[in-house]
Amino acid sequence: MDSIRKQLRKLPPGAVIKVLRKVFAYPAPAARMILNDITRPRKSHKPWIHKVAWNNAWSGCWIGEQIHKLDDTGLKRRIDQADIIFFNVHGGGFRLGTCTMYMDTYIRWITFLKKKYNLNALIMSIDYRLAPEYKYPSPVEDVVKAYEHLVQTIGVEPERVVVTGDSAGASLLLEMLFLTHDPSMFEIVTDDPEEEDMGGPMISELPRPAGAVFVSPLVTDETTSESWRTNVKYDYISQHTAKVIKRDYFEKTPNEPDGPTEASPILGIAKLQTGFHAFLPEQVLMYIGDKEVLRDDALDLAEKAEQDGVQWESVVEDCVHDWFCVREVVKDKTMLDRADTVFADFCYRTVVAPREGRVIDDLSARRTSEGLEAVPEGNEEDDDDDSSEEFHEALSTTDTELEAAVLKKLEEQLPTARSSTLTVYV
Repeated sequence: MDSIRKQLRKLPPGAVIKVLRKVFAYPAPAARMILNDITRPRKSHKPWIHKVAWNNAWSGCWIGEQIHKLDDTGLKRRIDQADIIFFNVHGGGFRLGTCTMYMDTYIRWITFLKKKYNLNALIMSIDYRLAPEYKYPSPVEDVVKAYEHLVQTIGVEPERVVVTGDSAGASLLLEMLFLTHDPSMFEIVTDDPEEEDMGGPMISELPRPAGAVFVSPLVTDETTSESWRTNVKYDYISQHTAKVIKRDYFEKTPNEPDGPTEASPILGIAKLQTGFHAFLPEQVLMYIGDKEVLRDDALDLAEKAEQDGVQWESVVEDCVHDWFCVREVVKDKTMLDRADTVFADFCYRTVVAPREGRVIDDLSARRTSEGLEAVPEGNEEDDDDDSSEEFHEALSTTDTELEAAVLKKLEEQLPTARSSTLTVYV
């Protein structure tokens, strides 16, 4: 599959969106096999990755400069000396993804903070059990355990922690924050027989981190907002993908096996009107795409949290889903430079400025008219947006042929992927 990896890097953003739309629509084993290979760390990434096998608390990796060969003592020293620790949860619709799937982005975060503010940062990027093999609430339990390990076992002060998550990863972070601010409010069901005998898993009240960065957060399982209607022709997240996620992640209700799924409580967070200040950090930064289907629900959540006293900053750019992490879908790369600057400023004023008594002016929400052209759905017959024609005219013959070659390769891999045995984290 190396040929797909190489060809994808040559594709223009519009063609990448088409490929992602195809991959996300596949059954989980096929999509996982392809996406894991496409996002597999390259040779240049290896010195930045210190893998952690499952240790009854978490699995995943630490990401930092020249961290690969550190022993336990050296790693602990780096953690203690870091100015900022990012607790990171990857996206992928609860079905896909790994802790190293955005290595270029993660390295950019670390190097940009070092360059602009001379800050040393490490990323604790976790893996969690994936659907459909492990349904709700298994991934939530994994995120709670990992965060508990960070702040209680390792002893990292929450004032140095910024939680980061994209898409479903942001949803898992929201649920972790919601559950752990007052665990007595919730009855937790677990698939672990030993924990069941003890009356459920021991979830503690955990301190909130200094800040949170949510990238294209998934905050509801409903797909009825205006942005779902208008942006499905642009985005790589489709109505079909939404149905597949719900089917794979949630159990059917016991009395209606063919009826609706039992949704995660956090996917009803969009229905909350108040109470956000009780469980969210004081400072929140959100990146959202003006061309993504999740836009309206995410911005509605931001507005309500702001009204409830949360200092919430939203960065809105003319892009599709998860553009701040999936940088291959961004046409105007200067947009990423601006976004990285906002990210660094947010981290500084959230973690460092309070310790040093400094103040940085709040940054307002950003919106630009620059970005991606439309990538229409294949069956979109009533589209009256001229941008779809402009997009296809912008692709050269070579790009179109390359796009077709990549899609053909994906189709060839599909039968193999469906029959493959996949190893999942347990």
